[in-house]
Amino acid sequence: MEPGENASETCIREVREETGLNIEVKRLIGIYTTPHELIVYPDGNQFQLVAFCFEAEIIGGELNISSETTAFNYFFQSEIRELDLLQNHQQRINDAFSENSVPYIR
Repeated sequence: MEPGENASETCIREVREETGLNIEVKRLIGIYTTPHELIVYPDGNQFQLVAFCFEAEIIGGELNISSETTAFNYFFQSEIRELDLLQNHQQRINDAFSENSVPYIR
């Protein structure tokens, strides 16, 4: 998140930078923390990630690979179950498909 941005503005900017797509944020799916997965830097600093997951609609742009991406694809929900994903990503995907009107806090 850059200074002066709110969470949805950060999502819009990050998607544009990483994919080339312009999006409109539709809803907050959830806020996720993983206290058992700390990021430890060589200087000893430790950080715990907090992830905001949004549902978004593509409104423009062109899908491209960037310095932060190596490939892209679209998947049906049934195909996602067969992918080798991090466990915390699978939970977020399941939450997105639940269409719960209240955001998850996990």
